Amino acid sequence: MSRNLDNLKKLFQELQVRYGADDPMVLQVKQELEGRQAIESLHPGWPVTDRRRSAGKATEHHGNAVSGG
Repeated sequence: MSRNLDNLKKLFQELQVRYGADDPMVLQVKQELEGRQAIESLHPGWPVTDRRRSAGKATEHHGNAVSGG
């Protein structure tokens, strides 16, 4: 298990204890955890990255290039 996945699992457990299993935030973290576990089980050893963060960096870089900044 990757360190990021392990940290996400710990976060989920802490949130579940604090807010309960039916809290929307807890359910969102659970969904993300399950998705990442599925990806990692299909491709062991591959880094599981956050697509949203990667897309944001690419957009930010592109925006700076266009503006000449």
